[in-house]
Amino acid sequence: MAKHLLGCTLWSLNLPDTVQSLETAAQMGFRCVQFTFRQESDIDAAGMARIREALKRTGLAVPGGMVGFIGEDWTSITSIRRTGGIVDPATLPERLERCRRWGAAMAALGIRHVTSHAGFLPEAGAPNYAAVLDRLGQMADAFHAAGLTVGLETGQESAAVLMHILKDLGRDWVTVNYDPANFILYASDDPVRAARVLGLRVSIAHMKDGLPSAKPGELWGDEVPLGTGKVDFRAVVAALEAGGFTGALIIEREAGTNRLGDIAAAKRYLEALMA
Repeated sequence: MAKHLLGCTLWSLNLPDTVQSLETAAQMGFRCVQFTFRQESDIDAAGMARIREALKRTGLAVPGGMVGFIGEDWTSITSIRRTGGIVDPATLPERLERCRRWGAAMAALGIRHVTSHAGFLPEAGAPNYAAVLDRLGQMADAFHAAGLTVGLETGQESAAVLMHILKDLGRDWVTVNYDPANFILYASDDPVRAARVLGLRVSIAHMKDGLPSAKPGELWGDEVPLGTGKVDFRAVVAALEAGGFTGALIIEREAGTNRLGDIAAAKRYLEALMA
């Protein structure tokens, strides 16, 4: 395994304040973070000044930001299928506005790449395929207008479906935020096969682990600490590297009661793999 910049997602630290989150990531020895604003007030003048100073003081690199949407319900696969991303036209205007506002704020911090969940994307030939593709293009263009490239997070559809969508979208600056565990949690694909399919389109790779669901496609599998689930991280990273990936490995932990401990253990696990 080659050496990669190693970081964590800011939201995984589960801390309410953005500056406190940045400081904690630096104290844990990370060199980079996948950034997000932890509260709406972050993008006013005072909030931006605090964050800009914290980034300078900690020296953390930001290979990508993340924009989530108000109203997304992650309670179940059914609820997020209904409320996630840009699939529902009723929520599109407010979500495009969030892309513009947060995208411009991240660009003002010097961030040049942003990721997001697009929602459950349909296969080519589905009745809503053209409409969803159009909405996805509007989301990508809203970010691009701020000077940002865009990565779509994986998992809700197979890698082949996502690759087909990327080709039809026709924007070479739209890439992939690869997450191996999501393919297991959603029962949508095999992580190693997905890494081979997505290849050069991967800009950031999440390092997250999971166990399959007892009812695949109906109930989520279980997200578990890194190295205790079904993701073969050595094989996954090797497959990404074979496709030309040289980007950051970003630890994501969104479950459990010991977030900081799990993230620290994940950091040691990945450092050992890269040794």
